[in-house]
Amino acid sequence: MISVELPLKRTKLVQAYHRWFADKPLASDSYKLVYHYHCKHLGPLKGFTRERKFTKLLDISIDEDKLMAAFGKTTRYEVRRAGNSDELQFGLVSNWETFLKYYNGFAALKEMPEMDPTILRSYWPHCVVTEACFEGQPLVMHTYVVDPVASRINLTYSATHFRGEVDRELRRKQGRANRWLHHQDMLHFKREGYACYDFGGYAFETTDKSLQAVNEFKDSFGGELVEESNYTSRALGWLRWVKSLR
Repeated sequence: MISVELPLKRTKLVQAYHRWFADKPLASDSYKLVYHYHCKHLGPLKGFTRERKFTKLLDISIDEDKLMAAFGKTTRYEVRRAGNSDELQFGLVSNWETFLKYYNGFAALKEMPEMDPTILRSYWPHCVVTEACFEGQPLVMHTYVVDPVASRINLTYSATHFRGEVDRELRRKQGRANRWLHHQDMLHFKREGYACYDFGGYAFETTDKSLQAVNEFKDSFGGELVEESNYTSRALGWLRWVKSLR
């Protein structure tokens, strides 16, 4: 289990915690400002509020050919075409500010909120960021929370943009690059000894068309749909309630 300490904005004396991949929260955590992500336990717990969490998990410890064979036909074609024809380069991003700038540019294009730099700095020791580049410019970046003990990586952020996306062929290349980068990420983490590739979430039984499209994209890589739990501690839930009254 990894634990990320987050300083609260109004005080440096009080800390909140994000804990990942625990089998089950400790009872003592209910009195702390703790949010648990991706717990294996599926039932209610005293002192916590449970949220059902679905995600797609892939076993990347298997043979590389079997891993690719589990992909859907279109995804296999796009990954192979990108690798053979699109002149892409795989890389790792070592500076958190580089990713922050890239992500916030993506967020502006999508009219999404910018990322909080305090959160990203806190998470950075537990993160790996990959990129697919074309002509020296990043087409796609993926950020993962990684846990060597659990042998698991979690896709936490994905950002895509390039020169305003005005060129139609470049946009198609970008789509292929995203699939290609997922495959390259799997191979990279497989070489690093990780076994479980987590797509970070799945909108179970959604009727939202855009979320259905995201589900279909994730389904195209194979894997297993699983249910897990996110837990909010009683103390953190109370703090959020107090803040909502202001």
